[in-house]
Amino acid sequence: MKIVGVMLLTALLIIPAASARHFSTSPEQMAIISILFGISSVLLGLFSSLEFDIPAGPSIIVASLILFLFTISKNLIFKDT
Repeated sequence: MKIVGVMLLTALLIIPAASARHFSTSPEQMAIISILFGISSVLLGLFSSLEFDIPAGPSIIVASLILFLFTISKNLIFKDT
């Protein structure tokens, strides 16, 4: 069961940073945006956990993944020239 916690923690560290990469131009800006993505994914995940009566950990990761997919789609739709 500990491996599940390690995987959730790793996902919570990696996914917000990967999402922030599409919006930042410097490492400092990436760190700040990554923190904002992490906080928003935790809030969205906890809200969905309370609303739909599902476990908090996986719902936080799903919210983070949805934000990541949004950033990828933003990058594909609005290509930087």
